[in-house]
Amino acid sequence: MTDLLFVAGLAGALLCLAGRHPGSVHGWGPHLAALSGMLLMAGGRPLAGACATGAGCLWSAGRAGGARRGWTGVVDLAVMTLLMALMTGGGAHRHMASGAVGPAVLTVVVWVTARAGAIMFRSLSERPAPCAGRSRVCREAGAVLMVSAMAAMLV
Repeated sequence: MTDLLFVAGLAGALLCLAGRHPGSVHGWGPHLAALSGMLLMAGGRPLAGACATGAGCLWSAGRAGGARRGWTGVVDLAVMTLLMALMTGGGAHRHMASGAVGPAVLTVVVWVTARAGAIMFRSLSERPAPCAGRSRVCREAGAVLMVSAMAAMLV
């Protein structure tokens, strides 16, 4: 079951990366760091994986802060970093830290709330609608798949 969840998480990370790839390295680079973090975790190096994802999150936050937009990617990467940090207490292949179920559920609830808030804020703002189409569908579906698979590893 854990292997299936890991593959689902990787598929989500690849979808997020594919949804940002046609742009510059500043758009897809943080998600490449997150994907490498997931691969490091699979290779038995959970702390290095969490650090790589955290670096991608900081990169994405710096880009979003400078552009004053694009915070959903930052939220996704921050949640991934936190879930990976929760996984570091359980060993290399077990992917389950004792006592991490409560924080994992709380993390997912906060993530869902933040994403819903971003959607509502985007619909209420006077800014033009962000790019629609295949790339946005890839990013949104990838984020849901990635976070839900990682949270399921902890439950």
